[in-house]
Amino acid sequence: MLSYSETNWKYEKGFDTHKYNLTFNAISSSLTTKQQQAKIEKLSFVSFLNKDQRKVFVNICKLLKRNDNDFYQNNNLHVTLFGFGPLAKKDYEPIRERIQEFVNQNRIKKLDINFDSIRLGTMYLKGQTLRPILKISNGIVIASGKLNLNNDFLNYSNDLGLFLLNDKKIKSILGVNFRRKFPSVWCTLGYYKNKTNLKINKGLEQIFSQYSDLSGNDSFNFTVSEISLVVSNYKNLRYPKLIQKYHL
Repeated sequence: MLSYSETNWKYEKGFDTHKYNLTFNAISSSLTTKQQQAKIEKLSFVSFLNKDQRKVFVNICKLLKRNDNDFYQNNNLHVTLFGFGPLAKKDYEPIRERIQEFVNQNRIKKLDINFDSIRLGTMYLKGQTLRPILKISNGIVIASGKLNLNNDFLNYSNDLGLFLLNDKKIKSILGVNFRRKFPSVWCTLGYYKNKTNLKINKGLEQIFSQYSDLSGNDSFNFTVSEISLVVSNYKNLRYPKLIQKYHL
């Protein structure tokens, strides 16, 4: 059984956070597979990891694949600032312009990203992120970074979100409660494609226990200096189409 401490938004509105503990002893990934390959075009604002930054995660994915051949590794590893979701194509341009305006006004050169664990993803009741399902993971594997380790990154994201909502047109497009999906930093390494529930075995426990605490390990601390606005028909950003690349 694997145990995690997760931080989420405490309320449906606002920026208050709430921490709770989870335990997983099984993986149910059928819904995750459908979501990852839904083929609905979605707009995302992300920072792709470079070749050197990906290496450490690729090696972990090899271990997971060796343990279970139904593990699928994401190729375009990235850190998400915002997932805008499916929008009308006519709305891409005003969002692109406002992001450019924000970047021009907030020159910072780089953002530091710190991951503190590799863990299984949480399954939520009917997509409600404030209602986790206990003991069952959704089969996603993520590198996760806590709030206190990524203040600059998260503040930059939150400031950008507020900046976008200050524009009445974009506010009407995104909705008044638009914000980051989770109050943390994450990189989705891959997901399980098992059609039936998978019991977490000793081998899988050992892999995740090995990477449950990455504090002090510089291999999981990255610096990014550019962010991309892309569209993709896949949730894991397979075959992304670049709209614009922004240099910090």
